Amino acid sequence: MTGAGPAGSVPGAGCGVVLAVRVRMLGDWHVGSGAGRHGFVDRGVQRDGDGLPFVPAKTLAGVWRDACERAARALDGDGVSGDEAAGGWREWVDFLFGGQPALQERGVVPGGGPVRPPRPAALHVDSLHCPPEVGAVLRSRPLLRGAAVFVKPGVVIDPVSGRAADELLRMEEMARGGITLSGRAELAPHTVELTVNQAACAAALLDAGARLVEVLGGRRRRGAGRCQLEVSGLANDWKWLEGRTAPAVPGAVSGPVPAVLPAHERRLADGPGWEAAELRLVLRRPLVAHERTVGNTVRSAGRVPGRALLPAVLERLATDGAAAAARAGSLVVTDATVEVDGQAGRAEPLALAAVKGEPGRLINLWQERPADSVVAEPVDGSGYVGPYRPGQGLERRECAFTQHTHNTVDDALQRPVEAVGGLFTYQAIEAGTVLRAQVRLPAGLVAEGWQERLSGTWRLGQSRKDGYGLCEVTATAAPCARARPLPAQAQGAGARLRVWLLSDALVTDERLRPSSRAGDLARVLGAALGVVLAEVPESPPAAADETDGAGDGGGGVRFSGVRRTDPWHARWGLPRASLLGLGAGSCLTFEVVSGTLTAQAVARVECEGVGLRRAEGFGQLLIDDPLLHACLGDTTAPADTPAQDPDGGGDGTAVAQGGGAARLPGAAAAALAVLEEAAWRDAVQRHSPVVAHTGRSRVLGAGHEKVRASQLAGLLPLLSHLRSPDDPAARAWLERLRSVPGERWRRPWPDAVVEAVTVLLCEPGRVWELLHLPETQITADLVRAGALRERLWPVAVRTLVEDCLTALRRTETSRRHEPSRRDGQLPPQA
Repeated sequence: MTGAGPAGSVPGAGCGVVLAVRVRMLGDWHVGSGAGRHGFVDRGVQRDGDGLPFVPAKTLAGVWRDACERAARALDGDGVSGDEAAGGWREWVDFLFGGQPALQERGVVPGGGPVRPPRPAALHVDSLHCPPEVGAVLRSRPLLRGAAVFVKPGVVIDPVSGRAADELLRMEEMARGGITLSGRAELAPHTVELTVNQAACAAALLDAGARLVEVLGGRRRRGAGRCQLEVSGLANDWKWLEGRTAPAVPGAVSGPVPAVLPAHERRLADGPGWEAAELRLVLRRPLVAHERTVGNTVRSAGRVPGRALLPAVLERLATDGAAAAARAGSLVVTDATVEVDGQAGRAEPLALAAVKGEPGRLINLWQERPADSVVAEPVDGSGYVGPYRPGQGLERRECAFTQHTHNTVDDALQRPVEAVGGLFTYQAIEAGTVLRAQVRLPAGLVAEGWQERLSGTWRLGQSRKDGYGLCEVTATAAPCARARPLPAQAQGAGARLRVWLLSDALVTDERLRPSSRAGDLARVLGAALGVVLAEVPESPPAAADETDGAGDGGGGVRFSGVRRTDPWHARWGLPRASLLGLGAGSCLTFEVVSGTLTAQAVARVECEGVGLRRAEGFGQLLIDDPLLHACLGDTTAPADTPAQDPDGGGDGTAVAQGGGAARLPGAAAAALAVLEEAAWRDAVQRHSPVVAHTGRSRVLGAGHEKVRASQLAGLLPLLSHLRSPDDPAARAWLERLRSVPGERWRRPWPDAVVEAVTVLLCEPGRVWELLHLPETQITADLVRAGALRERLWPVAVRTLVEDCLTALRRTETSRRHEPSRRDGQLPPQA
């Protein structure tokens, strides 16, 4: 969009334009998490990894789209015509934010015309967070972090009586206003090419919509959530729209499909070899790798399937050869799994069992038989293991998940209802998780150095246009599977192979029907290895001492499972055909019936996989891996902890720890100033009642209880106008307390009380000495602490004196109502 030339098209089309998005919260706001804390908060706000409130991308995209729709209706005239032109402004809203076919089918979108396939969004929006420097400062100051939100009471008004309904008091968390949240959006027309006029149209419409956004979040029709949305990085502003008509919406660009597959799609045995790229993915935002939908909950898999990575890989390689190789199965993209011991985690073999009562201890049922006193439960296949090193143990990890609740708001009712989707929950892989995958290509298919082109920022998984799936990818060259020498008894007929599936395997039977039988996998694997394999009949496992460390040990024992995958067609919004096969982690034993097995054939199969849809990561396996023949015994080490990015975590990007206030940027310093002032006010409110109850004499002086309540109450109007320790009205009032008109006049205030009040009102440090606030926990800088003492001095004095007078009144009231010590009778009621 920026820098468009006169040729009529945008230079660099196909590359995303990054937009800086900032929202300044002018008032307190609430973006709910859908949950609360029992007995304390009924409605909580959403928090990021630093414990600070943030604006989710779905919320921002919703209010931004609604504003752009208002602008489009104004530009189109009435905006309710059922026959909208192809180049109407409403079409541009769908182009930027994506289509809504589900709402069209339900009749929620009037005048939407015929139902069309879903249009992917050209605008990818990220969540808005406090500056990362603020999170770095608050990690060691929980009191200061807690000042970012406060609890606000609410009631339900009875429509009949007009008063608060009984037993319907609720407590709601509110985030403090005055803070600027920032994030980014990306206008990424990676499937289209925009002309200069189209780029200017998109920029102007987005700018006009941003200027129309005035409120966001919950309770916005009750005064909460007032804001200003600013977008920078656009080539034009909203004034471009004046007197313009909407240009035609660009269509998708599809590349030519070669009629004849190139020669490089022959099998590896006929080619020069394979090249591989190791991908290290650091999740900056939660990622939804859709596994299944249960009710209104979308559940995520513990890995990112290769089919989700394949489009991003082909987009960055951008060669017809790579796309053709993927269709033929020569290009392989493995599943992205949790990083274990610096390598991609391997699906834990179902032949392993966990010893009950001994966390972290595993045994290999293929080689070991648990003692009678030991209870071993087979693993469920949800974990991942690292490489096996004899004597060093086996490291195991599981993928960490998080849940986020969202809702779809009806435009007319302005609340979530079932007709438009209602409330739904996403289960996602936790931000900060580190995943690893591999991309394998035939050597020479792509120009040298193609691995570096895969590095960058990716968006993966479901709802990636709304803040999910943002990750940083680092790609490095890596070797493919190397040939391992095979023992002589494992090469000819009668040799037995132990096969470990690292991913689901899709094979068919003789009638080309999906099959999960081990015999069909043996047939396909044997054809790939150049031998004839047969499934070994099942027999009870033998202990290691019975086999003397040789032979199969476990006989034909199978540890396998069946997995069904239900993929989704994102473009059409319809389910694809279910995929049925043997699940990852399955362990099977096959016997060579005829033929000679070679190390080169084993390495080739381990590199390219077996079965169908190998380009999407299916069919990955290992043959006779050392782990399958190991006796783990007591060497299993590690706890089941998720792999996390050492430089980041939570929900935000990595930031450096520490840093003084002088080095903070403007937005971070302003946000920190708001939080610090709120934290100081909260601390004064907490500490003042304690001081008033335990040390009232230190505040008002000894003998203050002898002063009449009406005279002490004279402090209140004085404090309401108090601004500084040098206030002339306060000094004049204190001078009148010290003066004695005559000998017969008795001074109404004791000297100690007058002196204590004078010190409190005239010395700026006295009130802070009495309150004794934890300043190091609520302030990040001593300079700002001094400024806060000066600015909040009147508030602290007023609060402390009011609490002391309240405590004094309560003490006197309780004393009057105590039973008489002489006769045990209650005093008469006033």
